[in-house]
Amino acid sequence: MSLTVHTTTQLKVLVSAAGGGRTEKYHALVSLVINMEFMGSSYDGDYNNSRMEGTGEYTLPTHTRYIGEMKDGVFHGKGVLHFPNGSKYEGTWEKGICKEGKYTFSDGLEYKEMDWDYCDGKDRRFYSERCNGLKPAGESQVTDQDPPRAIPDGCYDSGDGFYDPSTRVVKDYDGNFLRNTDDQEHEWIVRTCRKSWDEFIGCCPRSNTLEEKTRDTRSFL
Repeated sequence: MSLTVHTTTQLKVLVSAAGGGRTEKYHALVSLVINMEFMGSSYDGDYNNSRMEGTGEYTLPTHTRYIGEMKDGVFHGKGVLHFPNGSKYEGTWEKGICKEGKYTFSDGLEYKEMDWDYCDGKDRRFYSERCNGLKPAGESQVTDQDPPRAIPDGCYDSGDGFYDPSTRVVKDYDGNFLRNTDDQEHEWIVRTCRKSWDEFIGCCPRSNTLEEKTRDTRSFL
């Protein structure tokens, strides 16, 4: 049985129209969707005995979408997780646990567990620079996306959205709530992520001018 169910209202219509022995199954589906609504998730796909089974699309509260095979209410078989930032994870699932898979960043870069040579300290180019080449001298590329996103005032770009340190909330690039940060993530974002404002961090005067080097050399001799 294949159904598109996002709200309890849709299922109650089905229940009233079902009649007879099928009503209990639809009541079970109503309970399932009530739970999904409470959690902020939804499902569009196949059912078997009031359980998600077959193929479908499950959307989590974070707007991450799983598209693939289901069995007995969990991910089972081939499926793809699509993340809000445009990246994806293609995997093989067994009873809700991913056994193997491949992660691809939003710009098309595929993660490799072995022989990973991207951003390893020797080569600091963005992936788009590796694909399209470096810009001319004097033109800087500050993010993989060029031109970079405009960050709202007082916020940071956390990679999957904008972070407001005053509220400790990360919202996606469309302004939808993603999560509250804990102290560890807050510290990491503030320390490492791009922010909306320029900040003067001071300078370290050099003491090795030619005149000073000459004076130091003479004093040594």
